[in-house]
Amino acid sequence: MRRSIGGLILASCLLALPAAAQTAPDPDQQRRLAEQKLKLVEMLVASPAAQAAAASGDGEKAALIERSRGLLKEAREALTAQRHADAAKALDEALRNVSRANSRNAGGLADSVQKQRLQDMGEQVATYRASLVDLGNKPSVSAAAQLALQRVDALADEGSKLAAAGRLGDANRKMAEAYKLEVEEISRLRAGEVVTMSLKFNSPADEYVYEQKRFQSNEILVGMMIAEGRAAGDKRRMVDDFVQEAGRLKEEAAGQARTNNHTEAVAAMEKAFVQLNRALQAMGVPAF
Repeated sequence: MRRSIGGLILASCLLALPAAAQTAPDPDQQRRLAEQKLKLVEMLVASPAAQAAAASGDGEKAALIERSRGLLKEAREALTAQRHADAAKALDEALRNVSRANSRNAGGLADSVQKQRLQDMGEQVATYRASLVDLGNKPSVSAAAQLALQRVDALADEGSKLAAAGRLGDANRKMAEAYKLEVEEISRLRAGEVVTMSLKFNSPADEYVYEQKRFQSNEILVGMMIAEGRAAGDKRRMVDDFVQEAGRLKEEAAGQARTNNHTEAVAAMEKAFVQLNRALQAMGVPAF
C-alpha cells in the first residue's frame, strides 16, 4: 500500500487579539469553556503518562499529579455552584501542574516504554531528515539546509549518547528537540511549497501503527511548546480545544482498531494529527 502525505506549509502568523476584542465572556460562555477544559484535564490526568508519574519515585511529579486531581475536584464543585471563573482558575492550575510533571520527562516510565518512545521518535526524525537532505540539493536553500542537518544530527547524536549512558528520559528530550528543529526548518525553507512524503505500508494495520507514532511525536511537541509558555492567554483555550479533539479522535481510532477496522482507524488518526497540527500552528510552530 502506498500513499502520500501532503499539505501546504502554514506560516506562523496567528496574532494575539487586539485588546478591544478581548471582552469578558458571558456566564454561559464561561460555563461552556470551563466544561471543555474540565474534560481536557480529566483526560490528561487519566493518561498513562500521568499515571506513571503519580506512581513514580519522583516525589515532585507525584505531588503535581495529585494536586491536579484535587484541583479537578475543586473545579467540579465550583461548576456545580456556578462559580465558573473559580472553576477555570482551578483547571488552569491543574493544566500547568500536569504540564510540569510531563516536562520532567518520562523518568517514571519503565525503561521498555522509554526505549520504545525513543525508537518511535528516532523514526520520525529520520523521515524528516530525508527532506532536509533533499533541500540540501536545492541551490537557493542548500547552505541553510546543511546547517540545519548539522544541528539535527548533533542533537540526535547527543540523544544516542545519553541513551547509551542509561539516561533515556534525557535522550527522548534531545530527540524531541531534533524533531522540533526539523519541522521548523523544513517549514521555513519550503515556505509556500507543498510538502509531500511518499510512504509504503504492507497493510492498513501497519499504516495505523505509523499514524500512532506520528501522533505521539506531535503530542510530545505540543507538550514542549506549552511548557515553553507559547500557549499563554486566549491562545491556551484554543490549544486546549484542539488537543481535546485530538484525544477524542485518537480514542475513536483505537475503538476502530480493536474491531480490526484499520482503514477507518487510520482515517480517524489522520484527523487527530490535523488537530495537533492546529494546536502547534496556534502556538506559532509551522506544521504540516
